[in-house]
Amino acid sequence: MCQLMGMNNAAPTDFTFSFKGFCQRGGATDIHSHGFGLCVYEGDGGGVRSFLDTLPASESPLAHVIQNYPIRTHNMIAHVRYATTGAVSLENVHPFSRELWGIHWTFAHNGQVPKFDHSTPLEAQPLLGSTSTKDLHYHPVGDTDSEAVFCAILNAVKAEFQSLPTLPVLHRFLSQLCKEIIEGDEETTIFNFLLGCGKYTQFAFSWPGRRPGSKVWNGLYYIVRSPPFQTASLVDADYTIDFAKFTNSNDRVAVITTKPLTDEKGWTEFERGQLIMFDKGLPHRSPRCCEQVEKEGRGLKSKCFQRLRACSISSATTCSISSDTTPITDD
Repeated sequence: MCQLMGMNNAAPTDFTFSFKGFCQRGGATDIHSHGFGLCVYEGDGGGVRSFLDTLPASESPLAHVIQNYPIRTHNMIAHVRYATTGAVSLENVHPFSRELWGIHWTFAHNGQVPKFDHSTPLEAQPLLGSTSTKDLHYHPVGDTDSEAVFCAILNAVKAEFQSLPTLPVLHRFLSQLCKEIIEGDEETTIFNFLLGCGKYTQFAFSWPGRRPGSKVWNGLYYIVRSPPFQTASLVDADYTIDFAKFTNSNDRVAVITTKPLTDEKGWTEFERGQLIMFDKGLPHRSPRCCEQVEKEGRGLKSKCFQRLRACSISSATTCSISSDTTPITDD
């Protein structure tokens, strides 16, 4: 299985500390030695800077450069690969990226999705949502189940909406698609992913599990760092940082990973089947919780498409994030 890392920030923040530890899992402290990649959203125009390599992240000169190159961003996704499906080749390295509605969508996955296995011909793989054969605008370049399911999700999103959906509507629809992907294969599917939808927005979903005969648990965890910032040490490298020296009162950072990267308290494991949207370093767990983000003008942005009129989500769901923004203390 692979491993994932994402960051979502209230203010542009560099990711060199977390990425330094994450890269060690690419062949040094763990077996994920079949390539690495990351996508970083930069600038006001929603551009994406992508880096992909088939070398292990712990050995790659490209990874070494990135660890020492403080790119500042609101939103990024990274991946180290252990090839269980598809050859070790550049086209199979995550994250994958596609354009939809003039927005860069990026996707990285950890797990196995039987419905989209590479041994199943593309024409026999399921169509999600209201997708028809006439709606197949996105196709995989490589031969991983990860890229195939990403394309299926985008085809379904494009088929469903004629204009930009609001974040509450998109959250609800993505949840529906996740259920379709898992339904009927609940015991054999492992489906953890990070999905970037522009400069500010990142969705994360977890259907955890372990492969037959393996002791390794594949899930997702996240932590929110906010003032007052504390000291943290990496689990995979002899490296410690005092965040208070590099941050201010406007900073807040959410880090999402397959396994905790640091020895801090505050790491929270995703619930089974949970979809969380991250914005400004905060988790939003339901469509109702996404409403405020939309009202603040931080929904999907496109120069090409208009947005659906915002509507109130009628739900009894409450949105408390206080437990995730409690200042983090050291062990």
